[in-house]
Amino acid sequence: MRDGVLDVLVLAGQMTAEHSNPNRSFRLHHQLVTAVLEATGRFRVRVTEEVHGIGPEMVDPYDVIVVIHEGREHYHRLPDGLGATTDASLIELVRDKGRGIVWFHSSFVQEPEWGWPQEYAEMRGAALQKARTLRKIPADESVVITVEPRHPITKGLPATWSVTNDDLLVPVELLPGAQALVTVLDDVAVYPAENWPPAHVPLDVPDGGVPALPGIGAHQPLVWINEWGAGRSFTCTLGHDVDTFRRMPFLPLLARGTEWAATGGVTIPLPDRTGSNRFIPWPYY
Repeated sequence: MRDGVLDVLVLAGQMTAEHSNPNRSFRLHHQLVTAVLEATGRFRVRVTEEVHGIGPEMVDPYDVIVVIHEGREHYHRLPDGLGATTDASLIELVRDKGRGIVWFHSSFVQEPEWGWPQEYAEMRGAALQKARTLRKIPADESVVITVEPRHPITKGLPATWSVTNDDLLVPVELLPGAQALVTVLDDVAVYPAENWPPAHVPLDVPDGGVPALPGIGAHQPLVWINEWGAGRSFTCTLGHDVDTFRRMPFLPLLARGTEWAATGGVTIPLPDRTGSNRFIPWPYY
């Protein structure tokens, strides 16, 4: 941190076809994240699209790392992780040096057979369910819930708010010590009666069908925090597309979560659309 400004390194890497295709640049996510964070005046953001071979000397200048890398083209392919050198650097940075890490959107989808270090699950405070049970809630629009009692990250956010065309990935099992900030009801009523799951999503459906899916009918975490070693982890699985980035509750959620991961505290206010800010179309800071 220099002059009260927190230094952020975004590990952009490779995105899935949903986020990188002829109709949508894979750079969109890190451009949106950069715009939101720097608009607050609290962050200075740098981006790298090469996530391999990042040694400790490269991450040491940063207060927080934002991981956007998914490492695969589609869900039928095992992903390419960050690599042993980068893994070791991030683990040391958070656990031993007390810095922060943000797992953004589906970057947290790291099942054990993919070769990710176990420390990442411990760092995030969340373990995925058994292989091939992670799924997207098949609703065009969903109501998400701000968890009570409030954390400083979610202070002032509505009790409920909606997202459209986001990929809500469930179920997620939080480990002891992790704290959910935003959840969603995994409602059986939104699942189609036929032709589900879609062919592009590998998924094992139990003999009992949708009602027998693990986690169905329960409130599932979408955003959560965890303290690990000397550092902190903020996971935000929301943020699939531009629409979510324009939701007023999402802006402070992302900015404050990143600040908390970096410092353990929250100073960023809610967006202010009064005064001269009323002329700003986005992101309202």
